[in-house]
Amino acid sequence: LKKIILILVVLILALGAGFYIYNDLNKKPPMPGVGGSSNQNNQLQQLEQIQQLKHPNLDRPVNIMVNNIPEEAQKIARQKIAEFSAKLRDSNDWVDGWLQLAIYRKMIGDYEAARDIWDYIALIAPKSATPLNNLGDLFFHFLVDYRKSEENFLKAIAIDPHALYIYRNIYELYHYGIKDD
Repeated sequence: LKKIILILVVLILALGAGFYIYNDLNKKPPMPGVGGSSNQNNQLQQLEQIQQLKHPNLDRPVNIMVNNIPEEAQKIARQKIAEFSAKLRDSNDWVDGWLQLAIYRKMIGDYEAARDIWDYIALIAPKSATPLNNLGDLFFHFLVDYRKSEENFLKAIAIDPHALYIYRNIYELYHYGIKDD
């Protein structure tokens, strides 16, 4: 029964994170200027630049590095990582897919892969605070580099100063991580 509850909790958290990320990334930024064709040209140029970027390794082995993940959750994580990796081979500018892949990589304890993916997302979606907030959390709780954590939280706040959760996260970093003695 505990395994089933844990699996349900993991799935609910993953779905909740996916829903939040989907809503966060689908905010429409204000359109600069009036000319539609110039905006289309900018979007085409951005797409070409994204396609030229070296994206994170989609063939990276799936090694479960966290000991307390139930077998069923491991199976789901492996399936989802394979699924998102396959879809991302065709569309390396699919931000939601990259975010989901990073979440699953973090869930299995592959923190370096999650970091690489969130760094990549920060490049292809520079107006999204989500990958920077996620990097701040990763450096705070898992890779334990408080300077990088603070740097990413501050960048996220600069992008979205109305996102209260980022302020809470940086408060926790200052309160529990960075101590002024």
